Amino acid sequence: MNYRYELVIAFCCVALHLLAQQPAQYSLYMLNPYAVNPAVAGMDQTLVANGVYRAQWVGLDGAPTSQHINAHLPLSMVSSGVGLKMENDVLGAHRTTRVVGSYAFHRAINRNTVLSAGVGFGFLQYALDGAKLRTVDGQYEPGGPISNNDPNLPDGKVQAGIPLAEAGIYLQNTRFQVGLGLTPAFAPRLNSSSSQNGALALRVRRGWFAHAVYNMVLNDRLVLRPSFLLKSDITETQMEISVVGRWDNNIFAGASWRGYSSTSRDALVILGGLPLNEKTTLAYAYDVPLSALQAVQRGSHEISLRYSLNRPIGAGKLPPVIYNPRFF
Repeated sequence: MNYRYELVIAFCCVALHLLAQQPAQYSLYMLNPYAVNPAVAGMDQTLVANGVYRAQWVGLDGAPTSQHINAHLPLSMVSSGVGLKMENDVLGAHRTTRVVGSYAFHRAINRNTVLSAGVGFGFLQYALDGAKLRTVDGQYEPGGPISNNDPNLPDGKVQAGIPLAEAGIYLQNTRFQVGLGLTPAFAPRLNSSSSQNGALALRVRRGWFAHAVYNMVLNDRLVLRPSFLLKSDITETQMEISVVGRWDNNIFAGASWRGYSSTSRDALVILGGLPLNEKTTLAYAYDVPLSALQAVQRGSHEISLRYSLNRPIGAGKLPPVIYNPRFF
């Protein structure tokens, strides 16, 4: 299963009343867990900001492109964290934009372990540009007006927005981290109507994101971090399994497998990165296509820039040993 297959194949032929928005996909998920779990906000005990750009299925017309930025920091005096994330995802004639603010409450279980529960509230806007669609009976004269001649498809752009909510829990230990995010936890049906462009009704799918990382210190120069991300909307499920190693607290490299069987395999991901300075890290991932789409696309590219202030902000109740356990 791939979260993006359905819309690429079907967005031109499915009635607007049946469309379902789906989450963007990122290969460098292990560097940016806050993107799928609001409970991660502030857990690094310092200011952290991420910027990600992804071009998926290069060479395929209408292929997805995604941009995501976020920032989060602790409120140590009240054992909490706050964050803000913004995302723009374009898939052919579809565009989804969301802005979400998050709050997480942190509670120390023992000296080495902290549990966090988080919620997020924001806004999602969906737009469909009918001018990019083509139908069998449509009229598309060069320089003239566009008419799809389909009551279910607009001739121009239609858009609508809705509020949404997220939720998550996150357990962080000096040796491992594990979390579960629900994005969105709640979102009403998205509706829009126009006498000229037709009606739009969109059901936003609820996505479950389970994430875990284990830190393996092999020696004083090499650290391995196996991780996985399980994504599901109950109907469809996809897993990513990764192993990333960092050498001498400097460069890092690894690989991921996306898919959970021979019939659902999607990609082999090759990734790596290096610190540009003591606060900024650059990472890149290339998806080698393994699915049936490999015949019509040249893989996917993703680049990430991560900033960490790398010093505690404020003073609170969390044990000092918890500070910034992720080596990225």
